[in-house]
Amino acid sequence: MKKLIYILLCTTLLVSCQKADDNGDLGGFWKLLQIEEIANDTIIDKRNEDRFWAIQLRMITTNNGGKGRFQYTDDSLFVQMLQKPSDAKAVGLYNHEDEHFGVTILNRSKMVLQSKDVTLTFRKF
Repeated sequence: MKKLIYILLCTTLLVSCQKADDNGDLGGFWKLLQIEEIANDTIIDKRNEDRFWAIQLRMITTNNGGKGRFQYTDDSLFVQMLQKPSDAKAVGLYNHEDEHFGVTILNRSKMVLQSKDVTLTFRKF
């Protein structure tokens, strides 16, 4: 009986110590579907490529080696890459400095971000 109580206590402590993800619909694993380059009005189809953004807590990770932090408000997403991805444009990051995106659409299944250079379309994976 004592052993069971210790196991329950340890489990409760572990669960209660986890940080809560307060990103709402933004949090999760996003597959990049399309990049629209604004300057030359070009659409790049990424559906057949495995390009992802993972968003958890205050961190963003791309599947090609990028790691960074972000700040999200109701209509803006500010991304600061701490470790640049191997091919930043392949995952929609066109600036060498911090990225600022307007959040056009964000719900449980779709996200559309727009910067001065590109419009990115994602689906939740």
